[in-house]
Amino acid sequence: MAFTQAQLDAIEEGIAAGVTSVSYEGKSASYRSIDEMLRIRAIIRRALGLDTQKSATILVAHDRGFPGGILADGCLRSGW
Repeated sequence: MAFTQAQLDAIEEGIAAGVTSVSYEGKSASYRSIDEMLRIRAIIRRALGLDTQKSATILVAHDRGFPGGILADGCLRSGW
């Protein structure tokens, strides 16, 4: 389904007003909650190319300070 700017404008106005029913281009839509409207707004914004933010994946690694590390069997490997 192709979304329109009018749909996005209507849902944003509804969110701002705190209502769960909106009208646009002679049509109306009712939502279960503001949370649902926020999720749908995000979908519409992505479809229209307005949200270019990508979610970031952060890889975290740590070291317990052992020079050689710990082997799979739990034994300490000497790094010296």
